[in-house]
Amino acid sequence: MQVMMDDNDITLSTISTINLVPVQNSDNCKKITKVHNLNGDRWNLVKLLFLYILQGVPLGFSDAFPILLKSKHFSYYDQAIFSVSTWPFTFKILWAPLVDSIYCPSVGRRKMWLVPVHLLLGTCLLVCSLYINGWLSNTGDPNVIPLTVVWLIINCLAATQDIVVDGWACSMLQKHNIHYSSMCNATGQSLGSFLGYAVVLLLRSETFCNKWLRFYPKSGGIITLKGYLYFWGIVYIVAAACVSKFKSEIQPSAEQKGLGVLNTYKLLWDIMKLPNVKILGAIFLTGKIGFATVDTVTNMEFMEAGVSENNIVIIGIMVFLVKLVVPIAMTKTTNSMKSMDVYMQCIPYRLLHGLAFTLLLYYTPTLLRIGGIVQTFFYTMLGFTFITHQIFSFIMYVIYLSFVSKVSDPNFGGIYMTLLCTFANVSLAITKTGSLWLVDVLTFKQCTTNSQNYCAVPTLIKSCRAAGGKCSTIIDGFYAEIVISSILGVLWLYLIKKPLINLHLSDRKNWLVYNEENVVKVNVNDTI
Repeated sequence: MQVMMDDNDITLSTISTINLVPVQNSDNCKKITKVHNLNGDRWNLVKLLFLYILQGVPLGFSDAFPILLKSKHFSYYDQAIFSVSTWPFTFKILWAPLVDSIYCPSVGRRKMWLVPVHLLLGTCLLVCSLYINGWLSNTGDPNVIPLTVVWLIINCLAATQDIVVDGWACSMLQKHNIHYSSMCNATGQSLGSFLGYAVVLLLRSETFCNKWLRFYPKSGGIITLKGYLYFWGIVYIVAAACVSKFKSEIQPSAEQKGLGVLNTYKLLWDIMKLPNVKILGAIFLTGKIGFATVDTVTNMEFMEAGVSENNIVIIGIMVFLVKLVVPIAMTKTTNSMKSMDVYMQCIPYRLLHGLAFTLLLYYTPTLLRIGGIVQTFFYTMLGFTFITHQIFSFIMYVIYLSFVSKVSDPNFGGIYMTLLCTFANVSLAITKTGSLWLVDVLTFKQCTTNSQNYCAVPTLIKSCRAAGGKCSTIIDGFYAEIVISSILGVLWLYLIKKPLINLHLSDRKNWLVYNEENVVKVNVNDTI
């Protein structure tokens, strides 16, 4: 069995003849200039859509677990620990060159990775199904550590699958139909995320099922979390067998082999040394600091205030629909020279949503107790606030993606863009974990029967309860964190406004990683 590793040296003159795309998309993708039909690719589109659905399911579960943990009264410290499990999608660029360049010709460049990944994903989900009820038990000591470890492994595998499927999409379809791969990507991942998030939260809910799906009330939901995880574990294992048995793969050409492992890592380092990239990295590595609390903690705070899990999920579905509309509505804006002005105009409105959520949260217990038309008005306002917040958030996201696609060096566009997107992803991962951890740190409580007991550790909490008291909140960490993050967000906007405009107006040559005096040598035909 021969294992191929692409370590290549190429001159600058050769670079222009090669279509270089993202590390995870290094198969040849040429620009479409003529419309053709789908003959010969319809079945491949179905296969690709199915693979992207499988890619989205773990993402949906990762969004659902924080709500499940909150419903089981896990602390924000536990939530912060679990949030680490979502980091692999942020840092997948670190191992993407390995996945893209190491393969076994007799098995297939993509199948060599995808089949084992699906088998391992299925196995991990089956293991998770066996222990999930114990890990989510709200009695005794919390078991968030084993849940986090297992889900960290699952997300590492899912991120690897992301790299493989994105790369395979370009060679699976005929060249005149390659543009359909982006449709499969967006639709498949969204549907998979929906299956992992909304389906499991709603169909396991006794209240939702009795109200909307049953003629007569019964105990329990239609599905259980254990059974649903087991089902998807079997699906991944069957998918691995089907891919191995029924899906053939063409051998990559010399042109499709890309830069190779060593040269890809060298390229990433050279891109990071560009002055413009350094400034952009500094801006967007800190870009989530003003929004992290609202983006991460708000759902759980409203659940704690009395909003049901079902209502949070229904609002989440409405927000999901917004994500489908915004990119289409923003097409003209992203092509405008003033797109970055729109980006910065969204920042104050997004920061103001922190105040809006804070006011709604403060009055939530009172408004829910009143009921009737007041409660209906409350849920209308809550849904409206969530939707408008998501609109501003997604507008900024779409503009940023458009910006990095425009400034990326066309010779290495995909690798370049992946790196620039990583800055924002790293900021999101770090601030998400940090904001969850800080809520508990900034929350101060006091025992109702002993003013000297501040319930700072579990032993003091038990002592308070033993004395017949309860730990009453003096300062809610969420409110304190909103104030701090809003101030930091305003300072961030003030500091980055001029540099970001300068980057937007910067000469195109300032973003090129290699010029005529700086030649990188790669031999595309070298194999080991």
